[in-house]
Amino acid sequence: MSNGITHSNKDVLFKVLSRSYQNISLATYGLDIPRIKQMLPTDYPAVTATEIHADNAFLLEDGSLYLQEYESTVVPANFIKYTRYACAAMDMLRKDGIHVDNIIIGVIYTGDIMQAPAIHDLGALRIQVKQVFLSVFDTNSIYHDIKGKIENGSPLADEDLLRLIILPLTQPDKTQKQQIIENTIALAKQIENEHQQLFCIAGIITATNKFIDQSYKNNLMEWIKMTKVARWFEEEKIEAVSEARRKEQLTFAKAMLLGNEDYLKVMKYTGLTRDEVNQLQEALNVSA
Repeated sequence: MSNGITHSNKDVLFKVLSRSYQNISLATYGLDIPRIKQMLPTDYPAVTATEIHADNAFLLEDGSLYLQEYESTVVPANFIKYTRYACAAMDMLRKDGIHVDNIIIGVIYTGDIMQAPAIHDLGALRIQVKQVFLSVFDTNSIYHDIKGKIENGSPLADEDLLRLIILPLTQPDKTQKQQIIENTIALAKQIENEHQQLFCIAGIITATNKFIDQSYKNNLMEWIKMTKVARWFEEEKIEAVSEARRKEQLTFAKAMLLGNEDYLKVMKYTGLTRDEVNQLQEALNVSA
């Protein structure tokens, strides 16, 4: 996800989006690629703080790495930027023990872009991207189609959610983008399914991050943090941290007991109760 979003907000957006993007196809955008297996973080250590991170990164079902970018300009420098993202992402995956043989870069152009080169050939370096031109999407038709489904209580398919996410970017008039963003967010808030609702809103924030009004986005993030689903994610995060800390305490306590430290000292430095220390002593077969 792009910068302009604080670290804590990125964490919230990533949690919401990573759950929702699993096993989704992007065919509704016109992208002929395998289904998404896993969303990846985009805060690559190798990318400097002054550079914009890739908007989205995914592992696909066939093991390919897919980088997705939203663009409103057509300049050769974009291709160099994509190369940096790809190299940084490959390095991050390599350190995690994940091998990737194929990289796909998808560029989704806003409604004011009608055409752009798909290949940038520098001889030793040739970069080719898959393109989506949102200028061919009918903003009003998509809006009213999804609005009708929501008002009628009809279930929304993955394709509907993905169309709603990119809806503000289909607008060719730059001065109207903020209004379309707000209209789309208001429509998304009417979705009864809370997971789908949050997926759409988090996706819209990410897709429009380069265009959205900053104060409006901040207010929207505060709203997201107060939703039940987002709070569930935060609870999971706290529980995971607590579990990790618990494991560290037990590991430290075991080491102290095996070093014949007094149980009172073990309790003092680990925070474990007397019963917990006794249980460890019995398991390790060491004296009190």
